[in-house]
Amino acid sequence: MNRPLAAIFDIGATLVTGPPVAPNKVIAKLIDGASAADVASIIMTTELSCADGVCRAIESRYGVLTDTARGGISQLWKSQSSAAEEIDGAVQAVLKLKNRGLKIGLLSDIWAPYYDSVVKALPQVIDVADSIVLSCRTGARKPDLTNFTRVLDELGIEAAQAVMIGDTYTHDIKPALDLGMQAIWVLARPDRESESIIEILNQDNPAPTATVSHIAEVPALGLWG
Repeated sequence: MNRPLAAIFDIGATLVTGPPVAPNKVIAKLIDGASAADVASIIMTTELSCADGVCRAIESRYGVLTDTARGGISQLWKSQSSAAEEIDGAVQAVLKLKNRGLKIGLLSDIWAPYYDSVVKALPQVIDVADSIVLSCRTGARKPDLTNFTRVLDELGIEAAQAVMIGDTYTHDIKPALDLGMQAIWVLARPDRESESIIEILNQDNPAPTATVSHIAEVPALGLWG
């Protein structure tokens, strides 16, 4: 197999850690009749610039929000804007591959304030990235292949020339493999991936190209040539 030309990284739980409860779940608890899945479909696929914008987007689906809900969303926006923290070794892993001549892509399902915190937590990664494709900007979310093909187009490469690196099998690894990319599974949270692990062991789904337990192990893999 030819040497890859690009490494494409998921962000959340691959390069950074954040709050234990996802923002869509926090918002859903503030609104009667709201589901976390529906809230995610709004905030993760809409380019928002402030908490009031979130409220307006939510109100378009659920009607006028209570003062309590609006206050909770405002507080959430502020906390998420500084919530991301680098996973030890993540920046160096990306920079090592960049220094080997690979193009770097970032491909993430993310909402605006959390991406702001990622920029603060990983400034070197943002600086060296050749393509950054975010669901809140494109309106598409993984495992839909739209953003995968977009990052490949922006990098100017074919799927076979790229390696996807992510922590979630169904959202990162499987769609990448389906497109013909190689894929490195960062299996840092195996308890959350047990169903996918069983499906792979039973040969119901394809195995990743490689599996590691920590992002820092990625540059040492032999597939880079």
